Amino acid sequence: MTGRPVVLERRGAVARIVLDRPDRRNALGRDTLPALHAVLDEVERDTAIGAVIVTGRGPVFCAGGDVDEIMSTEPTDREQEFEMIRGYNRVVWRLHHLDPPVLAAVNGPAAGGGAALAMACDIAIAAERARYDFVFGRIGLASADMGCTYLLPRLVGRVRASHLVLTGGSVSAREGLALGLFAEVVADDRLEATALSVAERIAAGSRRANVISKLALRRAEHVEFGTDLEYEAYLQSFAFRTEEHKRRLGAFRAARRRPKP
Repeated sequence: MTGRPVVLERRGAVARIVLDRPDRRNALGRDTLPALHAVLDEVERDTAIGAVIVTGRGPVFCAGGDVDEIMSTEPTDREQEFEMIRGYNRVVWRLHHLDPPVLAAVNGPAAGGGAALAMACDIAIAAERARYDFVFGRIGLASADMGCTYLLPRLVGRVRASHLVLTGGSVSAREGLALGLFAEVVADDRLEATALSVAERIAAGSRRANVISKLALRRAEHVEFGTDLEYEAYLQSFAFRTEEHKRRLGAFRAARRRPKP
């Protein structure tokens, strides 16, 4: 624990955004909001970053909103609370639209907005102890929080999403793997190394190509197939014209010509 609610670490071309309030189960509080935006500012400025990992310190990924802060909010502070909600919504939007691919290393339970934070990432890898808890209804809140009602149906379908949020359900790591919420589930003590290995593999690729691929995948969620094919043709023709493509293709072809030992 560093004393800061969010920490940005670097491992070569990989950035790690670490929620660092383990004593509060990495809950999202008032101090966490500006810290997250500051970290995202740094990531956006640094074009040497090829991949980003989001994780939590300790055995919990993120407990969602800080319940103690919510309980202590005075009725006169509701406008301030509304602005904080909008601020966290902006965090999720920025994370979802970062240029480098973003990988959630879900190291433990993720509740409410914590689950939404992980779902906003491009890839999620879970520890065995991880789970998503959709507990809004149990405390009299709507599940319309940090993009949950946008992200969850796109990952698991509307019917499963409705079942989870309306029953206040939980999804274990293995269930999440079957539903498509997680790309991999690994032993708790292997999560950090596995996530770093995947992120390094991504970062070793072409940053420009990864940005283009992300654009295509995001846009495909909102357009019909024919329109998407036209957009893909535009993006790929741009990629074909780049010097990086020529350099990487040349290296690939040279490697293929080398005699095998």
